[in-house]
Amino acid sequence: MVTKKDLFGKTINEVIKRPTRLEKALNNYDKSTYNERLRRLTYINKIYPKGLLLAGDMEFVFTFGEIKECFISGHFIATIILTQSVIEKIFHDFFIGQNLEKETKFGISKMIKYARKNNLIHSTILGKVDDLRLKRNPFTHSKDWDYPHSLSRRTFNSKTQPSDQLEKDATEAIQVMFYLTTHKL
Repeated sequence: MVTKKDLFGKTINEVIKRPTRLEKALNNYDKSTYNERLRRLTYINKIYPKGLLLAGDMEFVFTFGEIKECFISGHFIATIILTQSVIEKIFHDFFIGQNLEKETKFGISKMIKYARKNNLIHSTILGKVDDLRLKRNPFTHSKDWDYPHSLSRRTFNSKTQPSDQLEKDATEAIQVMFYLTTHKL
């Protein structure tokens, strides 16, 4: 404890708090990741749909917001999984609006197949969403090494660092999600 005096000479007992080991570690992490987080925040700021106001259930609204935070923080697997969740909700709402509730019961894969077969959604969008689904699957379902869309297989084949591949995948996922939130299917 350090003893100090105030303006009138009265003793002030001041406790100097030293940062804990965890506080130091967090500060070091913040410093070491700052530039990458700033780069991703700048990117999100550039592509974020201008004037977008979200409405819907709280799960949709909070998931949408958390996706941006995950991406900025470099949590790319979470970004991919959560983005797929939002996209599936968008597809679900579209199908309900088309009086196709039955086709929503079996997930995004069935909705993609139905939309492709019946020309309901542009094939480029369906291709992007299906590609994202295939990349997401090994994170949510057990897959063999031979599964062509696993991170292991894709990074091995492309000789890419897994973190770089995940960031690329997460970036594409966010681009698709932002597009779907601002354009009618």
